[in-house]
Amino acid sequence: MEKIASFYGVGNITKGSKDSIQYRVTSLKDLINVIIPHFDKYPLISNKRADFELFKQAVELMGSKLHLTPAGFQIILAIKASLNRGLSGIAEGVLKTAFPNITPIPRPLFQLPEKIDHY
Repeated sequence: MEKIASFYGVGNITKGSKDSIQYRVTSLKDLINVIIPHFDKYPLISNKRADFELFKQAVELMGSKLHLTPAGFQIILAIKASLNRGLSGIAEGVLKTAFPNITPIPRPLFQLPEKIDHY
């Protein structure tokens, strides 16, 4: 984790449980200027790429401050509903109750390569 944090030069490493640590980048500026450009240059070659593209859309909305509008907030929720397991868990259950008409946006589809070149 320390090498990853050093490579990017942004974010923090925190201890999770007794058996885990986390590397987190929470600065919108660092996400926009460092993390997202890295994964644009070196795209994921798994189905996780769809999650990255959705995450990127949400960050771009936040960067333009559209998430502060009711319409922009609805789009963020629609993106969240499409990420990973969607709106699940306790916090997300609250969102489902508060915003019952949220429709997940379609997940981007990517053709996975038949062969992966190892560097």
